[in-house]
Amino acid sequence: MIDKYNREIDYVRLSITDKCNFRCNYCMDENAKFMKEEELLSLDEIRILVRTLKNLEFKNIRLTGGEPTLRKDIIDISKIIQETFGKFSITTNGSLMNILAKDLKKNGLENVNFSLDSLNRYTFKKITKRDDLNNVLLGLEKSLEIGLNVKINTVIQKTNLSEVFDLIAFAANHKIPIRFIELMPIGNNYNDDDFISEDILKAKIEEKYTLIPYNKNIGIGPSKYYIVKELNSYIGFISAITHNFCSLCNKIRISAKGDIYPCLAFDYHVSLKNYFYNEKSLEKRIQMAVLEKPQKHYLNEIKKITPMHKMGG
Repeated sequence: MIDKYNREIDYVRLSITDKCNFRCNYCMDENAKFMKEEELLSLDEIRILVRTLKNLEFKNIRLTGGEPTLRKDIIDISKIIQETFGKFSITTNGSLMNILAKDLKKNGLENVNFSLDSLNRYTFKKITKRDDLNNVLLGLEKSLEIGLNVKINTVIQKTNLSEVFDLIAFAANHKIPIRFIELMPIGNNYNDDDFISEDILKAKIEEKYTLIPYNKNIGIGPSKYYIVKELNSYIGFISAITHNFCSLCNKIRISAKGDIYPCLAFDYHVSLKNYFYNEKSLEKRIQMAVLEKPQKHYLNEIKKITPMHKMGG
């Protein structure tokens, strides 16, 4: 689909739950409130939605949350997507991937993005509020062992800035890309003092390594990649605040209860919940949401209220 700014919108991030077993400081409070099970999109609704997205020529679908692996019927959801799209991706904190990776791969999972902000048990617990680093690393190892395509996503902030070289080395040793994501001013816990820009981070990395621009895509997201010459590995930067990539954005987000968010940076959404009875009506609703996608974000000027986990991250 083409939006009114002539961008091809062909990528959907589909949240299947707003629940998470971590409480990362940049995402949700310890006392976060979650939806009731009956509020979530049902398997039948997901089946209709996925079929409609395919009819509208969306090419890529990624399961998100909250933490998508917490949904008990995630294998059934995987089968539904596999029937229509053939393959899909997932973004996960990795805590349950040691258990689920094999069944997910069998049912269409191809690409996994692990959210991993620290390799230090103390720092990991400080950021996530959970002492679960070991399970995350087991899940990552399992995913690689069975042949899934793995990337690491690291939200960079003052808390973990000192670990940048450890994280780069870890990714290089496992022969997987790592992407550093700028902290976004979303949620009640955001603090300007924690923010680290791409330029500051890149300058720090270049104190030790030579970064060579890599102009080919690795995946379907907005990362700007570099080859780390000394390690023959890849690092990427996702820098929505200081290096706006809105002109290249190709995605919409659909929340676990069926709300389309055309842009992560706005609270505006389009509800699909009452349109599953008629797929033509559902198509028109999705098309309307795509046409309402804004030209760019205003995260530095407009306060966003909806927390990340409520809209699919």
